[in-house]
Amino acid sequence: MNNQLFNNIKEKVEISEQDFQDFMLLTKTVTVKKNDFFIDEGDIAKYIAFMNSGVLYSYTIDDKGDKHVVQIALENHWISDLFSFLSEEPSNFNVQAIDTSEITLLSRENFERACNSIPAFERFFRILIQNAYVNSQRRVSRIYGNSAEERYLKLIKSNPKIIQTVPQHYIASYLGIKPQSLSRIRKNLYL
Repeated sequence: MNNQLFNNIKEKVEISEQDFQDFMLLTKTVTVKKNDFFIDEGDIAKYIAFMNSGVLYSYTIDDKGDKHVVQIALENHWISDLFSFLSEEPSNFNVQAIDTSEITLLSRENFERACNSIPAFERFFRILIQNAYVNSQRRVSRIYGNSAEERYLKLIKSNPKIIQTVPQHYIASYLGIKPQSLSRIRKNLYL
């Protein structure tokens, strides 16, 4: 049994061990090597992934070739391009491994099967998707409403492990600032 995933689900909904075992039959666990892609921009996101270990991040590249990080998924997080996964339309994002990562995958077909046959999972995924939407809105609000230092402090408060596992230039992009600005912020905070 994947205790980490079981606990992740139990944080949001009540689920029996048998229902969880039935769910696990619908998944597969794979390794994504460092720098390999989980989703390529333009492809349809066929899976939603639970992070057992490692780090994946999603990003888009603008016309100038600049990378804009949208999501960073550490251990015990979920990641995909939800729009592409749910609509079955091409992804606007790349999802790539920062470190070699072990992920548990759920296909679109098995997502539907889990929601239809295991009532707890319909509730779980509704909560998961609601939280993803709320976090996305909160992130946009912070970018426009908070200083770069405030955004950085909120990020490390909510997820202190991110500093040790994610390169600074990805964190800067996620915060909507240049790496030099993040270096200045960190220097000022730790003087």
